[in-house]
Amino acid sequence: MGSAAVSVAVKIDPEMRERMKRLAARRQRTQHWLMRDAIRQYVEREEARDAFLQQARDAWEEYRETGLHASAEEVLEWLGTWGVESETAAPACHE
Repeated sequence: MGSAAVSVAVKIDPEMRERMKRLAARRQRTQHWLMRDAIRQYVEREEARDAFLQQARDAWEEYRETGLHASAEEVLEWLGTWGVESETAAPACHE
């Protein structure tokens, strides 16, 4: 099944319109392309933010249920070994 594009009207002030016109000209793109790209980037960023927050809520709930964790000191010690030959494995979770 193909997807058809849908037109949406957006009102912007004259100053923003002029800024978009200048930017579109510099980028050799249309104003329409700029708006579509800006909307795409915004939606992707907000979806990623929502996913990150959900992962944090899930991790917090798992911690509340199990009590398993790694201490800040353990994690910092592990991170300190990143990028060296003696890099260690991630610390094991414990109660």
